[in-house]
Amino acid sequence: MKATSGGTFDPSASPLYFIASNPEAVEESQHPHVLVAVNELNGQRQMDVLDRLCDTRTVLLDSGIFNLAMGHAKAHGLSMDTALSLHPTEVDGFDALRDRYYRIVTEYADRLWGVIELDQGGAKVKPETRAMIEKDTGIVPMPVYHPLNDGWDYFDTLAQGYDRICFGNLVKAAPPTRLRLMHTAAERARAYPYLWTHFLGVHPNENWLGMNYRGSCDSSSWLTALRWMPSWKAWTMLKMNAHFPPDMWYAAGGVSKGEDVTAATARFTQVTIDALKEDTHPWLARS
Repeated sequence: MKATSGGTFDPSASPLYFIASNPEAVEESQHPHVLVAVNELNGQRQMDVLDRLCDTRTVLLDSGIFNLAMGHAKAHGLSMDTALSLHPTEVDGFDALRDRYYRIVTEYADRLWGVIELDQGGAKVKPETRAMIEKDTGIVPMPVYHPLNDGWDYFDTLAQGYDRICFGNLVKAAPPTRLRLMHTAAERARAYPYLWTHFLGVHPNENWLGMNYRGSCDSSSWLTALRWMPSWKAWTMLKMNAHFPPDMWYAAGGVSKGEDVTAATARFTQVTIDALKEDTHPWLARS
């Protein structure tokens, strides 16, 4: 079994909730666990933010493949699953993203919590790309499993070979499908007590809390109130119990206030998880 790279990884700290957005937004939020994607680190200003984040937060580096595949799918009229299954040589912009990824992971690996692989291609291609990353950089990235594309045998191969894996195909899945996939992942992970499973694009909720699994998740939905105000929700123990009525929405010009509220909500989501782990959900604390 290979230990994946990341100098700040603490295997006893499960479960963790990472917020995802551009580097400036996650820095402003003060949230302790943040995901930053390579495609967002496109200038010195963003790299300076990453440098500060590595000093003060737990940082998971995303490869940016999801963004790359989404752009390719849109440009060529493909589904997202089809775009993700293409060989890297068939995807617009892959070489440029790979070169930037190499530069960042080589410099920051010891200061990061983890590094997600360049997960372009299916189960036959991703191991080749992962081996290339390890050979070229010395970094062991967290492999990404796509249940709708890869088959369950590939899950077992990854779970036997690495201490941490990422679990995809969840962002665009219908809620019932997403729930089935997550529960299946949690059940299969029981055969690998050391395994850390990171759910990509999943916001913590009451279903997530009920799963006896070891791992983490990330989401950009903490910014929902700034994007789709009618969807802004009130939560209790990670369960939605009400929508905020229109008279509680912030007015034009009040975006900074909305950002403060959503950032505070995200921070207290992790506080809630930690409290439940101590008080009412002891299975969350397994290490």
